[in-house]
Amino acid sequence: MTHLKKIRATYKNGIIEPLDEINLPEGQTLEVEIKALPSVPAELSRDQKKKLVQKMRGSMKGTWGSNVAEIDAYIKSERKSWNREF
Repeated sequence: MTHLKKIRATYKNGIIEPLDEINLPEGQTLEVEIKALPSVPAELSRDQKKKLVQKMRGSMKGTWGSNVAEIDAYIKSERKSWNREF
C-alpha cells in the first residue's frame, strides 16, 4: 500500500529532522523527495518596523498596518498561515 504524506523537516548536521508527526512503523522504508523551502525571515527590530511603516506610506498604506503593533499582528497572522497542513 502506498501512502503519500508531506511533512516539514529541517536539515542539520547531515540529518533530516521531521518537524511534523509521521506515524509510521519503526523501520518503515521510505522514498524521500527533497524540496528546499525559503527561509523564514528573522524578526524585525522595532527600528526596522518603523522604517517599514514609513516606506508604506503611499500606495501600500493600510495593507499591512499603519503602526508597529498592527504590523506585528499582520506578521503573526501570516506566519500562522505558513505552518498549515498540506
